[in-house]
Amino acid sequence: MSIDSDYLSFYDWIKKNGGQIHEYVKIDTKEERGLFATDSIESYTALAIIPRSLIINNQHPDLSTINTDTERQTLIVFLLREYMKNNSSFWFPWIKLLNIDKEANELLTTQMHLFDCVEHSTLGQALTDRYQQLQTEYEQLTQSNIIETNFELFCAIDHLIWSRILDLPENESLSLVPFIDFANHNLNANARWFIDDETHNIILRSERTLNSNEEITINYGLKSNEELLYLYGFTLSNNPNDRVTLPVSLLPNDILLEDKLQLIQELKLPPRLTLNIYGHLNDQSNRLVKILSAQTHETIDKENEYYLPYLYNLFNEYLNKLNICSDNEIFIKNYLYSQKSIVQKAIDNLK
Repeated sequence: MSIDSDYLSFYDWIKKNGGQIHEYVKIDTKEERGLFATDSIESYTALAIIPRSLIINNQHPDLSTINTDTERQTLIVFLLREYMKNNSSFWFPWIKLLNIDKEANELLTTQMHLFDCVEHSTLGQALTDRYQQLQTEYEQLTQSNIIETNFELFCAIDHLIWSRILDLPENESLSLVPFIDFANHNLNANARWFIDDETHNIILRSERTLNSNEEITINYGLKSNEELLYLYGFTLSNNPNDRVTLPVSLLPNDILLEDKLQLIQELKLPPRLTLNIYGHLNDQSNRLVKILSAQTHETIDKENEYYLPYLYNLFNEYLNKLNICSDNEIFIKNYLYSQKSIVQKAIDNLK
């Protein structure tokens, strides 16, 4: 079966199950990613309608018998089981286009290269934490006989889910939506999706007139370059939502350790500092620094003489780590450049 017939089978599968795809909307069959208009399409036109029955989350009957600790694990187990069924799976027309074998083969090499380039950044630590968590989950699920697969495929499925999941409203579960999951991100997206109030189907709609051969894009949300690279494998050269997130912790020999810890817990402050694109701390981060830098009970939660030195040392230490990282791949270069730029702005703001 040619790749074009695979896509035609996918379109037919959606239509047979109550969905609709506009005749001028196609998935790019060469790059195997992205939605494109094959002819001009007017604004506010329904580009695709995906029925509730094809929205994959823990409310779907096919997932009701899967017992795991998290929604994400449930999706992993479901996708693994359906993938193993091959063409006997109801979901086969969609799963075939996900190229899971290719994903598994390329993921380890790609992620290891990324880790080598950003090892000393906060993204490097996030990647380390992620794979340690995946290793633990994999062992638990295999020992419980919930899954039977290798670790590489397990990681590939996890990555695939994170890169394709839609952020539905708060009362909805983590969801995968066939067809719409092929749409790429753009800050100035020309389409958006929404849930129909009556049918609960998901509708992808053009927000302006689309030209022939124009890519159809959606907005993944206000994500930083670190989030985009971590979840999707790309970055933006000029990302207005970019920021730097620095994990911080209390020193075990701090004489005010218990008092600081109690106050941080009472205020529900996250154990990290967030710098916006201009190098400024948000309110929570600013208050956290006042607590962490205090040297006496009287100065806890107040700006003190150690406030600026604390930040200066923290920012310079991270900037030095970033300077060790390097790569010529454009997405990684964008990430490292923006991280360095924001931290340098933060240092300059202290002067």
